Amino acid sequence: MNEIGQKLREARIEKGYTLDDLQQITKIQKRYLSSIEEGDFDALPGTFYVRAFIKQYAQTVGVDSEALLAEYQDKLPNAKPEEYVEKSVENQTRLTRETTDSKWSKWRGLAPQIAVVAIVIVIVGIVYGITLSNRGKNRETLTETSSSVTVSGDQATTKKASSDDNQQKAQESKAKEASKASEQSKKEADKKAKETKLSASMTSMSGSQQAFTIKNLPNKANTLTFSAENTTAWVGLIVNGSTIWQGSVTPGTDQTTQLPAGITQFSVKTGNGPATKMKINDTAVNLNPNNETVQVRTVNFTATLAK
Repeated sequence: MNEIGQKLREARIEKGYTLDDLQQITKIQKRYLSSIEEGDFDALPGTFYVRAFIKQYAQTVGVDSEALLAEYQDKLPNAKPEEYVEKSVENQTRLTRETTDSKWSKWRGLAPQIAVVAIVIVIVGIVYGITLSNRGKNRETLTETSSSVTVSGDQATTKKASSDDNQQKAQESKAKEASKASEQSKKEADKKAKETKLSASMTSMSGSQQAFTIKNLPNKANTLTFSAENTTAWVGLIVNGSTIWQGSVTPGTDQTTQLPAGITQFSVKTGNGPATKMKINDTAVNLNPNNETVQVRTVNFTATLAK
């Protein structure tokens, strides 16, 4: 056993992980993990994978991977140039796709709020137009009333004042009605927005099994975003019994995947439950509301689709 393998093995034991646990979290085969601890780098599938597997192993057990690789630079095989370029191209393509998906999901998440604002603006415009129209009619009525008055003296003055007073009261009444209608429309729009807002809550937890319910899941393809807090977490998305996405999530980096339209039941598996964070579109889902310490978990979701 060499120095780098010894250091990683000690960190794994300190975390309480077996090689089987580490295999489940990192998805690196157990025999490769054992070869890393023994310093048998020739047993790994390629020189590129030596550094990649050591980096992922270190991040999972809480060791500074960059510092570790730098310290033992001269004892590790160098990756072949063509192999490094191939991996780099794959990584750049994946990162570009994830960034594009994330920007598009943010705009889609704002659609309900934009719709509500547009409805309110239309209502206010209608009320304003009605008010302007009434004012024009009132001016025409006043002009006609003034021109039809032929009685001189105090009688003409009294009739005009009475007409002005009636017109003012009518305008105030219409303005109040328009204001009430606008306020009622806004309340109804706010109520509808609340009723259709997506929400998720935990209903039960037994050992490593959790159950969640989701209300108002949009009846379309939805974006799931996974992230990790403080330490690396392995996450997998299972739909209809099949894993449609899995991978390791490192702190500060979001991983996104698409949940197909019309899906009402799915599961999320994680190898580091306390550190795993999740969003459905732009709505955060607290996977650990009770601050449980169970590491490996299966979270089962049951959703009702928005109407």
